[in-house]
Amino acid sequence: MVPERRSQGKGVCWSLRLWSVAVISILILSTCFIATCVVTYQFSMDKPDTRLSELHAYHSSLTCFSEGTRVSEKMWGCCPSNWKSFGSSCYLISTKKNIWSISEQRCIEMGAHLVVITTEAEQNFITQQLNMSVAYFLGLSDPQGNGKWQWIDSTPFSQNIRFWHLNEPNLPEEPCASIVYWHPRKCGWNDVFCDSNYNSMCEMKKTYL
Repeated sequence: MVPERRSQGKGVCWSLRLWSVAVISILILSTCFIATCVVTYQFSMDKPDTRLSELHAYHSSLTCFSEGTRVSEKMWGCCPSNWKSFGSSCYLISTKKNIWSISEQRCIEMGAHLVVITTEAEQNFITQQLNMSVAYFLGLSDPQGNGKWQWIDSTPFSQNIRFWHLNEPNLPEEPCASIVYWHPRKCGWNDVFCDSNYNSMCEMKKTYL
């Protein structure tokens, strides 16, 4: 009878191990779905859609984040690798100083445009990414110098969503906008000369898979 009990004991232990492995596997998978899962999407499909085809011309890979909550929704929001994800957009900070027009052209060459800020949450996100010691061009300008500011992507400029520093903008001769930190205040917008050399931030809409 002793050998039979030992055999039963081994069987029980083996079953417990299998159950433990199964439970751990389920927990790992559940964690992945609950948290934001990240994958890298390589452009290797035979027939990419139009947006993916356009991005392929500028970027070799995408980093995709799990965003959908239902099976019926598109599950993955993708940005080019090394770009920052926020909301429905992707952002890239440029550390190369250029004048406003060249900065915009550099963004266009990557399928993007100079950053457009439309909410306080977006403003706060962007300021957290910046080097406080330098200024960055925004995709905001006043081409006629008459106070009619406009976003580079034709988004309507809302008087309710603006983050100018105190007493700015103040000169019609400065028809481009930047974001800069002024001590002891905080990051805000400032009108500047378009031919100044500043850093910049590019923005593009996410691609959803």
